[in-house]
Amino acid sequence: MEYFPLGNLLAVIKSKHQNKEKFGEMMIRKFIGQMVDALVYMNKQNIIHRNLKSTNIVLTEDFSFVIADLRVQMEMNDEMKVKIRIKDGSKSCMAPEAMEFTFSAKSDIWSLGCIILEMMTCTAMNQEETALLLQKIRQDVHNLENILQTLQATDYSEDLCQVLRMMLKINPNDRKTAKELVAIPYIKECLVICGSPLSGFKKKLPHHAELPQEGNFESILEFMQTYRDIEEAQILTLYYLDELSAGQDALSYIPDITQSVICAMKTHVDCLELEMKACRVLQHLACQALLHNVDDKTLFSDLVTDAVLETMRSHSTNEELLSLCCRLLMILSGNDGVAEMKQTAGCISDLLRTLKTFSRNRDICISCCGALWSLVENKASAKKAFGADAARIIASVIQSHLHDEEVVEPACCALWALSLQGCLTEDQYEITVLLLLDALRTHLEKHGVIKNAYLALASLVRVSELAAFRIILPYTESDGVTLIADSYRQHCDDPDVVETICMLIFEMVQYDNTVEELVSQNTKEMLTEIKMKFASNEEIVSLTAASLVKMEDKLVRSK
Repeated sequence: MEYFPLGNLLAVIKSKHQNKEKFGEMMIRKFIGQMVDALVYMNKQNIIHRNLKSTNIVLTEDFSFVIADLRVQMEMNDEMKVKIRIKDGSKSCMAPEAMEFTFSAKSDIWSLGCIILEMMTCTAMNQEETALLLQKIRQDVHNLENILQTLQATDYSEDLCQVLRMMLKINPNDRKTAKELVAIPYIKECLVICGSPLSGFKKKLPHHAELPQEGNFESILEFMQTYRDIEEAQILTLYYLDELSAGQDALSYIPDITQSVICAMKTHVDCLELEMKACRVLQHLACQALLHNVDDKTLFSDLVTDAVLETMRSHSTNEELLSLCCRLLMILSGNDGVAEMKQTAGCISDLLRTLKTFSRNRDICISCCGALWSLVENKASAKKAFGADAARIIASVIQSHLHDEEVVEPACCALWALSLQGCLTEDQYEITVLLLLDALRTHLEKHGVIKNAYLALASLVRVSELAAFRIILPYTESDGVTLIADSYRQHCDDPDVVETICMLIFEMVQYDNTVEELVSQNTKEMLTEIKMKFASNEEIVSLTAASLVKMEDKLVRSK
């Protein structure tokens, strides 16, 4: 992590104790504003700190406060680790329920209240007395009331003391969440003081501000940097960049544009218009970079992925923005180095959650399925990242959009990827095979659907004899073997499709019980024809020859 020369908040508290100095209420208000802002952000990411205390808050040189030691929230999933790592003397700021190893986002609010009380009692108590007081408050709220009456009479406002009463409720059900605290007028003022966008106060562009020169990247980027905390200015420049970034001239500025756009997205994450424009700009840049083979380390990095995922989580009900985000993630997946990063960032779970919620939105389905297929590059972690529900979600997409080629093609591709990585359970094989046969029958003339569906079927048959049986058994209008023959007749001159058909048949003949059915439906003759027609294609010849040998061997043994 970065270096903080001023150290942590505890060092400042100790200094105040030694010099008999109090924290001014304005400093405490700034601290409250920044901490509430940070906790709201953490809650959006489903992060609970679990051990918030003055030693885990560090100071920047301009006396801003930063929450540190976030690894604790990982370790606190293990009760034994907690007992070893956190000594009794360090537990004074832990919530009552946390002492029983029960945590929620409200546990951090209790800890924040304890830290504020530590700051307020610098002149009223010594550190040992304050630590003892914090322990007593967990048992009886009257201990808090006594000290607040003293502090209110001498140093601090009634509103500040009232905020502490809200934070230090022994029963977590009575305690405010960080988001609920934002609505309190005193907290709102604290958020204004620290410049948090949660305050609802938006800075205006100064009247004397000189607008950037249209078409000039340097001027636009300088303007963005100068007024990075002004939402109005960022939206204006993003409109400029939306037009410029689609051109080849933007290639030289990709790192600078990306950094500026990501900064705007993170600073103004609640502004829908800004997030939509930012995603469009990043899409243009990614398309240009892939088109011209520019492997920019800033654009294709976890910085961009994190920002896009944060946008998706902050606007989880806006389908238009989610569609843009999913498409951007799909485009970024075209870079070889991105897939593994996006898995660690939780991208797969976000895409699946979006796909499940908006399975009837075709644009989201197309982009999500395309991105999910790309994310299977990292074989070691793909199965764990996708989870058991992925196949069911993608299957429901195919069912909802069975007649839409543009949705079915990437969805079949995603199912193929899941099958390759062993993400389907045994009870999902049969229904998935039937669904893929439906897709084949519905889109018999469509090259992309046919190819991807046969690849998916081949990978399923490779691991399941049940899948092979399901193909040869009669089903609705025709059985799967007849459908294979129809597919070949439709695409007999397309080596890509023919190869996938041969791949499926090769997997099917590995099971003795399916060979007889294949032979009875003239599959042997079809393979012989394919072998002769594509004699110069080594892969097709190899697959057909191996399948024919299996069939001959079965016929000889049956006689």
